[in-house]
Amino acid sequence: MTGTGNSFRAATWMAEAARENGTDARVIPYERTSVEEEVEAGSDQLLGIVMPTHGFTSPWPIIRFAMGLPRGRGTHAFVAPTRGSVRIGKVCLPGSECTAGYLIALILWLRGYSVRGVRGIDMPLNWMSLIPGLHPKNVEVIRGRAQGQVSAFMAPVLAGSRCFRWGSFIHLLFGLLLLPISVMYLLFGRFFLSKLFFANFHCNGCGLCVENCPNGALRMWGDDPGRPYWTFSCESCMRCMGYCPEQAVEAGHSIGVVLYYVTAVPVSTYLLNLLDDSVPWLANLKGTGAEWILQYPYFLFSLFLAYWLLTHLIRIPLVNRAFTYTTLTHLYRRYHEPDTALRDIKVPKDLSPR
Repeated sequence: MTGTGNSFRAATWMAEAARENGTDARVIPYERTSVEEEVEAGSDQLLGIVMPTHGFTSPWPIIRFAMGLPRGRGTHAFVAPTRGSVRIGKVCLPGSECTAGYLIALILWLRGYSVRGVRGIDMPLNWMSLIPGLHPKNVEVIRGRAQGQVSAFMAPVLAGSRCFRWGSFIHLLFGLLLLPISVMYLLFGRFFLSKLFFANFHCNGCGLCVENCPNGALRMWGDDPGRPYWTFSCESCMRCMGYCPEQAVEAGHSIGVVLYYVTAVPVSTYLLNLLDDSVPWLANLKGTGAEWILQYPYFLFSLFLAYWLLTHLIRIPLVNRAFTYTTLTHLYRRYHEPDTALRDIKVPKDLSPR
């Protein structure tokens, strides 16, 4: 799974290492994979899953993908989550995959695969919703380190050994401590982040972002030529931001403020207070997980409705400019993996993303 090309590039390096070792290898984006035909069983097969880290864990599409794999029946496997690294001065600070790698490894093991290794790969930080793309020099240095990490990981894996580094267990422990945040990300955060995106006044309606979204999360909306509309299927992979030729895709920080206040209205509390006299036992639900469950449908509905209304308003040039100039992404350096062109990871029109 790849958005800006980081995981694709890491997977390509792994495939090159396999070929140098005399092993046939293919790199296949998960949305193009026909698991029944391409994931073969047997001890002479090696399956690798390479994906970004989202919300201190694995992205939901990859969790679902791993759970849908056929039984392994002895097939070997490895997991390599990419994680965001930055460079300050001459020091490269590693990212953390937290539970991303071992969660997928656990699913593979339960599906009958023999897991040979788990390793986080430090690639340039690409979360452009909050942080600008790194300077090209820093990108070059971090990529060089990542290639070394890939080589050190793939050598024992391809030799038939197991590769589990102590450092990865430290990241796992860190991820377990942050597990509540990861759960909240999967239930709330990824939906909220999907509704921050909008197209600024530079958008020419080319539809490139819609055609190339790996999750099929964008739709063209409105009169010809139309503008992209982000659905709840968005996983914030940043492909639309990284590859837009007009740099028209923004993550609206001011939109985030509006959406926060709309979705934070404690409707479940008001509802329980309203029914307190007529249904006394409902008072026991206050402050419990049941109250969160009652709040969840309101969160999703209010998020959808508010974003739908904002999408209409953003078509007004003055409103669009207001949101554009009140988001920092308008000033950010955009990023995609420098050796990865959009055609390398393009989604074919005749294939529907999973």
